[in-house]
Amino acid sequence: MGNKVHNSFYTPMGLVDVEFLAHGSIHIDWEGMQLYVDPCSTVYDFTDAPKADVILITHAHGGHYDCRAIEKIATPNTTFVVSKGVGTCIDNDLPSLHLNPDDNKYNVDPSTSLENMRKINKLKHCKVDVLKNGDNIASRGLTIYAVPAYNINNKRSNGHPYHIKGEGNGYILDMQGFRMYFAGDTEMIPEMKDIKNIDIAFMPKNEPYTMSDEEFVKAANLIAPKNLFPVHYAEIDPKKLAHETSTGICLYVNGRQY
Repeated sequence: MGNKVHNSFYTPMGLVDVEFLAHGSIHIDWEGMQLYVDPCSTVYDFTDAPKADVILITHAHGGHYDCRAIEKIATPNTTFVVSKGVGTCIDNDLPSLHLNPDDNKYNVDPSTSLENMRKINKLKHCKVDVLKNGDNIASRGLTIYAVPAYNINNKRSNGHPYHIKGEGNGYILDMQGFRMYFAGDTEMIPEMKDIKNIDIAFMPKNEPYTMSDEEFVKAANLIAPKNLFPVHYAEIDPKKLAHETSTGICLYVNGRQY
C-alpha cells in the first residue's frame, strides 16, 4: 500500500502487518482483515487503498475524523468504532455541542470536524458503534476497548484542553491475547498505569497537542510495550528515544527498528 514500510508480527491468529501512514493514520492487515485508525486524506492518498473491514476513529478533529478518506475506503459492510465526540457529529447533535445555547461556542475545540456533519450520510448506512471511555465491544473476532485520551496541562487560549476528557478515545485491540494500543491524542495521563501487556503501542509525540519527548519516554516506559511506534510527530530523533526507552521495548520509526 503506497510506498510505506510494512512491519510484520506473529500473533495467535496469524500474521499482522502494520503500516504507520502519517500523522495519526495507521493501517493494519490482519490475515486479510483490513483495519484503519484515523484515516486522513490530507496526509495520505487512500485512492487505491484496500477497502476497510473496520475503521477506528479516536476523536472528532479533522486530521483524525476525515470523511474524504472514509469515502475512499469504506463500504456498506465496514464497521466503525468511534468516540463519543465523533458519535455526536454523526448524529448531527449540534445542541449538545454548545456550552451555552445563547452563544456560538462549542464545548469541543475548534479543530472538531464540523464539516463532517454535512457529509456523514455514508456512515449512517454502515454499522457504527459509539464507545465511551471504559466501554468495550467484540467485533469480527476482535475485542476492542475504549480507553481515555485527553490533555491535562496543554490548553488553548480559551482555557479548554486541546483534547477534552471523555470526548475522545484511545483503543486497545485484543485478539486472543495479542494486544495493540492506539493511544489517540493524549498527554501522559493517570489511566495509563492500567494499560498492561501491550504487544504493539502507537503513541503520539508532539507538543502542545499531545506529549513532549520526555513525556513520551515516561509514558512508554510506564506501559512497556514490546514494540513501540511513535505517531503524530513533526520531528523525531529515533536514536535518542531508543536510548531513553527501557530495554525490551523495540522502537520502530519509518519501518526501521532501533
